[in-house]
Amino acid sequence: MRNLLLAVITTTLISGIATGKDNASFLQTVKFQPYGFIRNYAIYDSRATKSLTEDLFFFMPLDKEIKNGTDVNAVGSYNFQALTTRLGLNITGYKIKNLGIDAKIEGDFYCLNSTKNTATFRMRLAYFQLNRDFTKGKYHTSLKLTIGQTWHPLADDKPYGINLESGTPFTPFNRSPQIRLTASINNSICLTGSILQQMQYRSMGPQKSTNQYQRHSIPEFYGGISFKASGITAKTGIDILSIRPHYGYNENGKKYNEQITTISPFIYIQYEYKSLKINAKTVLSEAGEHMQLNSGYAITGKKEDGISNEYTPIRSSVSFLSVKYGRKLQIMGMIGYHKTLGTSKPIENPKGNIYFSGNGFKEINSMLRFTPTVVYNLGKFQIGLEYNYTMVEYGKSLSKKLIPQDCHWIGNHRLILCTKFEF
Repeated sequence: MRNLLLAVITTTLISGIATGKDNASFLQTVKFQPYGFIRNYAIYDSRATKSLTEDLFFFMPLDKEIKNGTDVNAVGSYNFQALTTRLGLNITGYKIKNLGIDAKIEGDFYCLNSTKNTATFRMRLAYFQLNRDFTKGKYHTSLKLTIGQTWHPLADDKPYGINLESGTPFTPFNRSPQIRLTASINNSICLTGSILQQMQYRSMGPQKSTNQYQRHSIPEFYGGISFKASGITAKTGIDILSIRPHYGYNENGKKYNEQITTISPFIYIQYEYKSLKINAKTVLSEAGEHMQLNSGYAITGKKEDGISNEYTPIRSSVSFLSVKYGRKLQIMGMIGYHKTLGTSKPIENPKGNIYFSGNGFKEINSMLRFTPTVVYNLGKFQIGLEYNYTMVEYGKSLSKKLIPQDCHWIGNHRLILCTKFEF
């Protein structure tokens, strides 16, 4: 299968990107490495949940819904799917003088339309990288320019586990088209700057989820720095997003003049020693719904023109601590915590004028998740079992700063069995 896939991809690339005399030199210098896996999930939930992709991508258990004295959401369910099976291709080794060019394209099967229950092949990653090394004395610097769709810098580092959501909503989850410049000094200090454009993961607004709010504003910006030494990796950075929920002109021909800018800093640390890995991240998020976080923003009032709105972001703190130990037999797990911090400005109408994540609920005050996991690796075959306990603190009302009040806890027991064969 690997040889067949390699032959098909190579033939396609030859016809598409190299012609005539360039064919031979291109094939001699470039290495094509196909990869992928077939992955199966079997899951059980003790309660109805807010989830995506045939309930494989899990966010949280649903709140109580009492009908005739019975909580209709207190019902268990199970599922088994081969979704998220993945195919990819790495292209390496191409050079133009001192400039190296690498590329990656990756896709998987995903349930883009859950009502049709059909697995659709979609693009996950598609980018190329320009690499240049510089050496002067004892200092070695490498520059890397990444252009295309890849992981958002805030979502690069994830907790250890086998669940599809990779720790969401306790850490950002986002892949975006971007231009990212990375400068590494002696493989210890790394500076990163990115400009990003929304695609699949988008902000909410009056037209629900769309990237038009950003397209009528300015690109998202990220800047960060990381440090590596003696098994320790430390990162910090800041993400700035500016959108226009209303843009252009209204039905009376008046032009909107509104914009909301949000700032989300984070800290990440990782430690590795032999077969032990520990990592942790905390993010102070503003309007993080495009990161698959339980967040959004709200209208605080009208501007002097009578049509444009003033906005304030909903802030939240999301954190995780994760551990992995072992190689053939691995023990791993995560503790995740979310806390709603509300808005800096009061809202006149807490029941309306709020644009919030479609994968969450504005009545959530805090969340807690615990995921002990056991994984057995036998060559290219892997089998894993994960227990996921998620508790959500739902509120019955909202304060004028959108902090839930009169709260109660709801819990869900989730059991995940995952099998994966890599090739």
